[in-house]
Amino acid sequence: MPTLPRRGLALLTFALPQFARAQAQVQAQAPADRPLRLVVPFPAGGATDALARLFAPAFSAALGGGAVVIDNRTGGGGIPAADHVAKSPPDGLTLLVATSSITSTQPAVNPGALPFDPDRDLAPIGLLAVSPSLLLVSAGVPARTLAEFIAWAKARPGAVNYGSSGVGTIPHLNAALFDALAGTGMVHVPYRGTGPVYAELRRGDVHALMDVPSTAAPHLQAGAVRALGHTSATAETPLAPGVPSLAAAGLPGGLVSETWFGLFAPAGLPAPAAQRLAEATRTALADPALTARFLALGAEVRAEGPEALARMAREERQRWVEAIRRYDIRVKE
Repeated sequence: MPTLPRRGLALLTFALPQFARAQAQVQAQAPADRPLRLVVPFPAGGATDALARLFAPAFSAALGGGAVVIDNRTGGGGIPAADHVAKSPPDGLTLLVATSSITSTQPAVNPGALPFDPDRDLAPIGLLAVSPSLLLVSAGVPARTLAEFIAWAKARPGAVNYGSSGVGTIPHLNAALFDALAGTGMVHVPYRGTGPVYAELRRGDVHALMDVPSTAAPHLQAGAVRALGHTSATAETPLAPGVPSLAAAGLPGGLVSETWFGLFAPAGLPAPAAQRLAEATRTALADPALTARFLALGAEVRAEGPEALARMAREERQRWVEAIRRYDIRVKE
């Protein structure tokens, strides 16, 4: 058998890893007959699942028509699903539809407790949409404006409460921060999900709740609750017409907190594949019909790239770390 000269062997040894990387990039850019999976960390029928199912066909078209399937992996507050994606091959075929709770809020509430590092193990692809929270009060509360509610609560120290979907959740953190900024002295009453909170709001046993417009809408329409302000960075939001931001309504220090939805891949995804996915995300979100359907779902399209998504995740995480420490928010059961 002929043997390669030493120089040729050295060149071949150098070329093999380059060839392997090139092949990986080609495979990631052209997945052939294998479908792309959008891993949704929450059950079918929820807001994240609904958003992913609206996005998938437009994303598929932007990628050239390949199959895009939804893979619901539920439980553990979305952490097991995120961990699954973080540990998947970086071939561009497994993506995570994440919410801010997974890469920002939970790392702030449970530092060091996650099985993956959000910055090291997940690669941002693009921001999809955002949704502010609404400050909702029971119809039995006499206040009609934010100023009236703050005055009413301050006049009843320890007798006014707010509900949440659990300790350390976004509704809890938002309401606790509001309480600290407003100086209302409210009592936190945690539940398992927001459904039971709305039942208590209707009875008047819970006075306030911070929740996203999509789940608040039917209760607002039924007159069971009133919205006194929202947490968007802008003074107005199309998700809550006629409702002012908390800052515009007079909350000292304001309160900006938006639940966002973003697309992540496993770290190590080749740059050409990452760029292709990011461009397809922006193309899909540019469809006015998709924008309208997102709004109907309770989310406002915000098509921004990987750098903006990574920055938003880090800044929000740090903001909650500082707020929890500064205002001594209890985030453990």
